[in-house]
Amino acid sequence: MTAKVGNGRVTPGRRQCNKGFTGYVALCRYEYTLGALGALMSSLDAWADPSYCWVVICKNSKAHHAANMMFGHKILLAETDAFEPPPVSGPFLVQCDECREEHSYQPAEVLRLEFELPNGFTAHPRFR
Repeated sequence: MTAKVGNGRVTPGRRQCNKGFTGYVALCRYEYTLGALGALMSSLDAWADPSYCWVVICKNSKAHHAANMMFGHKILLAETDAFEPPPVSGPFLVQCDECREEHSYQPAEVLRLEFELPNGFTAHPRFR
């Protein structure tokens, strides 16, 4: 089945969006957006109970730059919920699980992240 757009003929559903027909380009973008969004939305469960944990970003940015240049390496500290405040009130030491460097962190540097903790995870002593 073909559809006439402008003065040319276009086959619906084709992914070649470089034909120069404005309507066809919009159709391809719309189909692509719906396909990508459908895949994303099907993987999310609105009724699932999310798990949260406390993390800090490793200060040894040189060691982790290649793997995660934009956001830094996250060090898991403990499991938490969506509303609990951080259980630390002063500076504390954390050793990175990848580069093995130890740095001091302030309570303001502790972040809450929606993340599934790995099996066998042990919490940081200050967060127990």
